[in-house]
Amino acid sequence: MKKNFLTLMLLLPFTLIAQNRNLGPKSNMFMNNLEDFALQKIDKVFTSEYSNNVSGKMYLFDEWQNCVVRTNLKEEGLNFTVPCNYNLYTDKFEMKIDGEKYFLKKEAVVEIIKGNRIFVPIDDEIKGEARNYMEILGTGEKYDLVNVYELKIKDVQSKRSLGLYEKKISTTDKMFFLDQKNQALIEVPRRKKKIYKLLDLSAQEKEEIDGNIKRTKNLIKAVELAG
Repeated sequence: MKKNFLTLMLLLPFTLIAQNRNLGPKSNMFMNNLEDFALQKIDKVFTSEYSNNVSGKMYLFDEWQNCVVRTNLKEEGLNFTVPCNYNLYTDKFEMKIDGEKYFLKKEAVVEIIKGNRIFVPIDDEIKGEARNYMEILGTGEKYDLVNVYELKIKDVQSKRSLGLYEKKISTTDKMFFLDQKNQALIEVPRRKKKIYKLLDLSAQEKEEIDGNIKRTKNLIKAVELAG
C-alpha cells in the first residue's frame, strides 16, 4: 500500500504538468479549436486602409513575443502560447500563426499574459470605458488598479512635402480604479485628497504609503490596503 501511494505521489507532479501545460500552434488541440477563439486571418487589403500614409506604431508592444492566452473553452479551460500583440487601432489582440495574423475573439478570452503583464477583457457590464481590454496593475478587495490604452491619430504637417499633411499616431493610457461592487471604471483623480477619499483609507493605512500616492507603485499599494 505504501509503495502504491509513493508511486502515485511521484507521478502526480507529471500529471499536473501535463494537464496545465500551455499548448502551442502546432498542437492538434490548438488547431481543432482555432475557430472558437480566433477570427479570420487579417487581410492585407484591410490593414492597408489604416496603415498607408500613417507614421507611428499601431501596436502596443515593439515586438511580437509569446503570450499565454487563457480561454474559457472547454469545461477545464484551454491555455495557448502564441506570439501576440495588441493592435490599438482595431482595439483587438492579434496572434501570429505561420506568419499570418488572426484576431482573438474577446468573448473567448479570460486573460492574456505577456511576461509579468496581465490583460483582461473589459466586460460589457463594466461602465465607464468603451475599450475592449485593460491591463491589471494591482488588485484589492474593493478596487483594482488598471490601465486602459488608446490610439490617437492627428493630422500634422508633413516634413517631406510643404503644404501637405500626414496622419501621426500616438499612444495614450489612463489609469482607472475598477469598482468591483458596482462594476464601474473610475478614472484615477488628479488630486491626492480625492484618491484618499475614494479609497477610504484610514490614517494608519495612509502612513503605510511611502511618498506620493499618485505614483503607480503607491496606487497599487493603496488598492491592496483599501478594504
